[in-house]
Amino acid sequence: MAKNTAAIDPQSSCLTLINVYEVEPEKQADLAKALSASTENTIRHQPGFISVCIHSSIDGKKVVNYAQWASKEHFEGFMKKPETQEQLKQFAGLAKSVAPSLYTVNAVHAE
Repeated sequence: MAKNTAAIDPQSSCLTLINVYEVEPEKQADLAKALSASTENTIRHQPGFISVCIHSSIDGKKVVNYAQWASKEHFEGFMKKPETQEQLKQFAGLAKSVAPSLYTVNAVHAE
């Protein structure tokens, strides 16, 4: 797989986190940059990390973090770390609200 390419595969047993941040438009770029920097510097080096994709809504009001982890256990281990909690507080400080949920992939339709 090419560098900086994420694969979404319904046959994979990985865990997917989709985290939707509501932001003021003037803070959207700052949050997207903070999420990206944290992922590059820290998160991608954690056990079980697969990928993170960061999306900014066209209207400037949301940032979506789509993350894949090898297992729920890997994700939970990452979440238990004090430094993770500190990073999450930093991200939440840039947002009006944060709505994380865990998912499995049911189907992929692609050309």
